[in-house]
Amino acid sequence: MYIRQQDIKTLELDHLANQATESIETWVKDNNLCNHASWLLPQLVNWFGSWQLYNDGKTTVAKNCTNNWARAIYRISRVKRSLLIRTQTKLPQYGQLTPLLMLGFKRYQGYSYEQFREIEGLEWLLEPDLYESLVNIEPIDLSQNRLLAIRTQGLITKSGSKTGELKNPESTWSLTGIKDTELGNYPKLVQTMVCQIWLAHPKHRNSDMILDPNNWDAMPKPLIDDTSGIVSVSKESTKVLTREILPWD
Repeated sequence: MYIRQQDIKTLELDHLANQATESIETWVKDNNLCNHASWLLPQLVNWFGSWQLYNDGKTTVAKNCTNNWARAIYRISRVKRSLLIRTQTKLPQYGQLTPLLMLGFKRYQGYSYEQFREIEGLEWLLEPDLYESLVNIEPIDLSQNRLLAIRTQGLITKSGSKTGELKNPESTWSLTGIKDTELGNYPKLVQTMVCQIWLAHPKHRNSDMILDPNNWDAMPKPLIDDTSGIVSVSKESTKVLTREILPWD
C-alpha cells in the first residue's frame, strides 16, 4: 500500500477487519506504518475520541466499529506498539505505556483512566500488554530505596565486554536478573513503570501514559532527580492461524 495522504481516513484497510492478529502485524510491518507514526497515531486517538462509551468494553468496540474500515483500524491499534513507532522514546506520548483508545476518551471527552478500571470487558479497550500489566495485579508497596535497588540490579550488564556496567535507564526498555526480587513475578511493563526506566523515565514520561499500576492517573515522584553518571550503552512463523473471537462477532 502506498500512502498518498497524511489522512487516516484515506487508508484502504477493509480487508484487514477479520484477519488474524499475526497477519495484521505482518501487514503493518510490510507497509512501514511506523514511518507515519507522527500523524497516524494522533489521528487514531482523535478518532477514538469521537466514540460513544457503553457499559462494557466489548459493546463499546462493537457499537463504534460498524464497518470493516473501523474494525481494521481498531485492530491495527492493538498490534505491538514497536510496529507502529520505530523508536518509542522519540514519540513517548504514543508509546507502549499509553492506552490509545482510552486516551481518546481522556483527551477529547474528559474521562480519567481510573474511570475505566471497573468496566467489564476492559480487555477490549486496553492493548494486550497493558491489560496484562494493569488488571488483576497485586498492589505494589515498596520504598523508594528498595525500588532503586531493584532498578540498579536490573540495569547491570550481565555479560560481554561491559559486564558490571549500568545500562542507561532512559533507553533500556526492560530490567534483567530481578527474578529474585519483589518485582520478579510482575509483568515487564509493571517493572518499567515502578522502576521508572525507558518510557516511564522522568525524561520521557507524560500524563498520557499509565505510570502507576495502583493509580492509573498518578504521576509518581521521580525516584532520582539527577541521573548524571549513568553509562549509556526472525524466522517466519509456521504457526497455523486460527479464527479469533472479535467484538463484533
